[in-house]
Amino acid sequence: MSANSATEAGRAGVPTSLERDLIGYAQTPPQHRWLGSSRVAISLVVNYEEGSERSIPMGDTDQETLTEWGSYPFPSTRRNLAMESMYEYGSRVGVWRILDVFKRHSVKSTFFACAQAFEVNPAVARAAVDAGHEICSHGWRWEEVFNLTEDQEREHIQLAIDSFVKTCGRRPVGWYCRYGPSVHTRRLLVEEGGFLYDSDSYADDAPYEVDVDGKNHLVIPYAADTNDIQFWLADPLATADQFFTYLKDSFDTLYQESETSARMMSVGLHCRIIGRPGRIAGLERFIEYARSFDGVWFATRQEIARSWRQASATEMQTSSAADPAGGQPVTLVTAKQTDENRLEGGSWSRLFIDRDRIPGAQSTMGLSHFPPTAATDPIRHETEEVCLVVKGSGELRTDLDTITFDTGDAMHIPAGRWHSIVNTGKGDVEMVFSFPAGRYPKTDKQTT
Repeated sequence: MSANSATEAGRAGVPTSLERDLIGYAQTPPQHRWLGSSRVAISLVVNYEEGSERSIPMGDTDQETLTEWGSYPFPSTRRNLAMESMYEYGSRVGVWRILDVFKRHSVKSTFFACAQAFEVNPAVARAAVDAGHEICSHGWRWEEVFNLTEDQEREHIQLAIDSFVKTCGRRPVGWYCRYGPSVHTRRLLVEEGGFLYDSDSYADDAPYEVDVDGKNHLVIPYAADTNDIQFWLADPLATADQFFTYLKDSFDTLYQESETSARMMSVGLHCRIIGRPGRIAGLERFIEYARSFDGVWFATRQEIARSWRQASATEMQTSSAADPAGGQPVTLVTAKQTDENRLEGGSWSRLFIDRDRIPGAQSTMGLSHFPPTAATDPIRHETEEVCLVVKGSGELRTDLDTITFDTGDAMHIPAGRWHSIVNTGKGDVEMVFSFPAGRYPKTDKQTT
């Protein structure tokens, strides 16, 4: 795509995920504050990769080349034991030193964690989760996904999710690739349905949205400069004070700009790098410095994403004092404008309201129909659901009990609760259903 084409796409609205957007917010950055009136959101990011890096013991045909000594030639068929030990330092010592700093200053972070790295050191996974840090997926392994086929990448995304559920007790809602995504990554994440954001961009100092197959997807940008990887590069940082100074200068600029617009700052950390005793003081000094300012929020990236979504929605709702609706008219969606979704036994449903049909919508609503004797396969949603019975009677059967319902009854179904609808009456059953999200949530189904 040419620069002109990219410019035209940016002016038209939210760019698609593969369009280059060379404009961004330009001279009109978002004016709203973070929720709670914070000015700068600071995201401390721990890249936890030790144990999932390329190495001969992992069965790889090559091994990592970047070390404390920079990159240097080494026979590819022989184990680089020095390199392996430098990574091991991160999981044996560095990560615990970093967690101690966070605990002393009562700040939360996001772990960009590789699934296999947590598998080989589950104590780190438990400690991070127990301390309230967010776990964002850094991949199944610390690998370059742009070298995978689309099917391989889709499989590795699912393998990572399943692994984190085992080691952390929950799935990740964020994603970050090593060195950058493939042309498929963002679409695959949206396709999977459970991701709130990705951080595969270095393009801004504030979150932004992209269009992925007609769906708005949130990007929480990362940074390579405010990052301890600079200690290992060709013209490296040498001291903790140099690291602190660069972080301080970056923060000072962002804090000044935050007088008129929200700003975020990412601080990239690696256990094997910042976790060294001669470097950790630079991180601790920066946390102390930033905490001395009003309106500074040390937040996980999940918190930043949710705050951005909520603040953006609030801003849209109150954009005009003369018009509390922000100039948005009432929209009628008729039954003829919706597509019928065929269910089991002659049942069907229609989704009337969601963000794809009504831009900016913060909830979904639809209508379900069940003929006599119809029984649906058990399903569960990732969000809560509210149902209003407008016609008929029957049973809502869950994995805990059976609820008998009649016309006029309402039911609240918790997130994750398996349930099915059975029409036990003589007439049709119709229900209005709603979810507290702008799109129909991810749904699991058991086929009987």
